[in-house]
Amino acid sequence: MGFLDSIKRGLRLIKLDGKAAAEIAKDSNSTLYGWLFIIIAGLVNVLASLILFIFSPYELLYGLAYYVGLGLLWILILHGLAKLFGGKSKLKEYFRAQSHVSLLSWLSILTMVNIKFLPDIIGLMISIWSIVMTIVVVKAVHEISTWKAIIVALALPLILIILVLIGGLAYFGVLNPDQFLPSV
Repeated sequence: MGFLDSIKRGLRLIKLDGKAAAEIAKDSNSTLYGWLFIIIAGLVNVLASLILFIFSPYELLYGLAYYVGLGLLWILILHGLAKLFGGKSKLKEYFRAQSHVSLLSWLSILTMVNIKFLPDIIGLMISIWSIVMTIVVVKAVHEISTWKAIIVALALPLILIILVLIGGLAYFGVLNPDQFLPSV
């Protein structure tokens, strides 16, 4: 299977085809293409941010490494959570399928069109659809129920939202401790 065939399977995955996720997970060539998809998605995201900031080449490389590192960490955590819920897949198989979800991030280049809220709306749509795709991948590759796959896919975003809320409360609590924090 070549690179273009892998892209075609990724497009089937974007259409929420669970069979495509299972095919990708079984194909050993998809490991290399998965790495390429993640790296290209990182490059696209870094380039899309050029509209907002001017970066040095060092910062561009750092941004790429940051995106790839977070993507791998995300895959590791999701795989671990799926295993806790009875998932049957190996890490390499799950990596192959989940890395193809980053194909959707290639659309981030559209955020360079700076028309009012369009970049924000595009980014939000990509994020939401990536979560939906992750549910399909976890269900198909780990062979767990839909509800367990939903819990696995939503666990990290919900944890991040809670951490942001706690951070916000802590920040504003420090600004005016008489109202937010109990006095001793």
